[in-house]
Amino acid sequence: MATESAKIRHKIEKYLVGEVVDIGCGDELICPHAVGIDGRIFPHVQKTTPSLYDLDTKFPELLDSFDCCFSSHVLEHLPDHFRAILEWSKLLKKGGYFILYLPDGNYYPNKENPEHFHDTKHEDFVFWFKRTFCGEALNFTGHPYFLPYFEIIEDGLDVGENKYSFYLVAKKL
Repeated sequence: MATESAKIRHKIEKYLVGEVVDIGCGDELICPHAVGIDGRIFPHVQKTTPSLYDLDTKFPELLDSFDCCFSSHVLEHLPDHFRAILEWSKLLKKGGYFILYLPDGNYYPNKENPEHFHDTKHEDFVFWFKRTFCGEALNFTGHPYFLPYFEIIEDGLDVGENKYSFYLVAKKL
């Protein structure tokens, strides 16, 4: 059976250029030249950490150094999506690609997995991401609540045989 990263690689490989970081890489990097960060020890993990928060302070040498930040099936394991995305994006250069691959609650029983904090669904997540990071949320005066931090390049469901996930590719502004 293919790993989660292997399932999405064909759709995102055009973004895996330059310096790439794979957060929560597990036992397979998204591409051979990626820097792997994980809480577990595997031969290709270059940075080991007990928490995937505060990567910007744990590894200050990695700030603003990547052209692509990829994470597959990790965000649902963290209680604070906002914090993780904001902190991980600090590793990206301006104009870099931020790629998330997550299990869709419409096709995967997130609520039955005790390791998952969130039952994330594609449509709801993209709505939240646009409001939170792309400047689409307006305050009571009609002005942007947050300044845009990302622009979504593409997103979609990746469902089929043994596939139950969705992906999002955003560009850091």
